[in-house]
Amino acid sequence: MATEAARIVLARKALDLYLQEHGDERRWRYPLAGSDVAECDIVDLMMDLMLLARASGHDPCTVLRKTQVHLDAEIGQRC
Repeated sequence: MATEAARIVLARKALDLYLQEHGDERRWRYPLAGSDVAECDIVDLMMDLMLLARASGHDPCTVLRKTQVHLDAEIGQRC
């Protein structure tokens, strides 16, 4: 399994590609101080991934629950 740092790099690449495809649609971006990643961009990408899950025959709520389990197991973050 890839390290957390390697997975962050891959996620950043996915987000960057997603944002490139949206071009100038992105008007309301508010990244935290010291960061160039806006929470709303991550949420939009995750939402589109949930749409893909549903279109592929998966239950988006189940995907989110499994993601929460992984988050807790891997970094101890509970939602």
